[in-house]
Amino acid sequence: MKSFRVDPAIVIAVLALMILGTVMVYSASAVRAYRDMGDSAFFFKRQLFFSIAALLTMVVVSLIPYQTWRTGAAPLLILTVALLGVVLSPLGHTANNATRWLKLGPFSFQIAEFAKLVVVIYLARYLGDRGDDIRKDGRMLIKPIVILAIILGLIVSEPDLGTAIFIGILGCSILFVGGIPFRRLVGLGLAAIPVVAYLVVNRDFRIQRIQAFLDPWKEYAGSGFQLVQSFLAFGDGGILGTGLGGGKSKLLFLPESHTDFILAVVGEELGFVGVAIVLALFAVLAAKGMKIARNAPDHFGTLLAAGMTLMIGLQALINCMVVVGLLPTKGLPLPFMSYGGSSLLTSAFAIGVVLNVASRESAA
Repeated sequence: MKSFRVDPAIVIAVLALMILGTVMVYSASAVRAYRDMGDSAFFFKRQLFFSIAALLTMVVVSLIPYQTWRTGAAPLLILTVALLGVVLSPLGHTANNATRWLKLGPFSFQIAEFAKLVVVIYLARYLGDRGDDIRKDGRMLIKPIVILAIILGLIVSEPDLGTAIFIGILGCSILFVGGIPFRRLVGLGLAAIPVVAYLVVNRDFRIQRIQAFLDPWKEYAGSGFQLVQSFLAFGDGGILGTGLGGGKSKLLFLPESHTDFILAVVGEELGFVGVAIVLALFAVLAAKGMKIARNAPDHFGTLLAAGMTLMIGLQALINCMVVVGLLPTKGLPLPFMSYGGSSLLTSAFAIGVVLNVASRESAA
């Protein structure tokens, strides 16, 4: 352990995002928490608890040699598929017409969040073990694609198409980093388009989301209401914002203001400057994470660090694009900032892995 090193830029960026996120969760949720729970700090206290748990998770995982995850990839994959199956059983917890959680006492955990980690670990091991051979023989892609399809199918059944699409994009990104020719990934993407199209047109609420994305003002009274309120929040914030706690969107105007649309509250209360700081912090995480991946001691370490970095970076990018209307609403939280224990713990785990890869590189 004498050789262990901590990357200060990553730690500072994570701490800044978590602190700002916890403060913004309180600001965004106080009115709703008082109305629904009788305690304006209800969501804040839970977020604070999970933030502390996430920091402990990050520290513990950063001390675990990353090669451990090579050995644990198969058991973790089996466990994840089993738990996703349990979610769809009567033991799963249903909320907002979706069954996505397993309940443990007063807490609910979204297994699909942890599936993101397992997909990264599994693909890093699979690609890392095969080296250049997988670039030459396309048949080697059959196994990971089938396994990925099983996981995505279970998540879609919850239903959670947004997370399934994200994991699909994440998986393809790792395959690309692992050396799979781009033309094969394009082929996978084209093959997936009819499936995604069918899943969209098969559910009315998904069609409504597409309509709201295309013309939110026309759908203002219905599915476009949330996106329009997000626009108004950013517009009210301007350059410097209305001041912490001074936003109006959280006064039961903006749905999911403390979860998926937390960035809109940041934009309203802290303005363009606040949003720019958040984006800069994620940029630091992405840049440092990919540098660590590039300098990792072995191919598995490279793929693992790159995959964990992509998981956080891509999710942050997609969330930001959703809240400003550049993508349809997907229900993906903003890492380290949105309310929710599953997302916090998953993101902290990912950073812990990246930190350990960095420490092994320092030791090499």
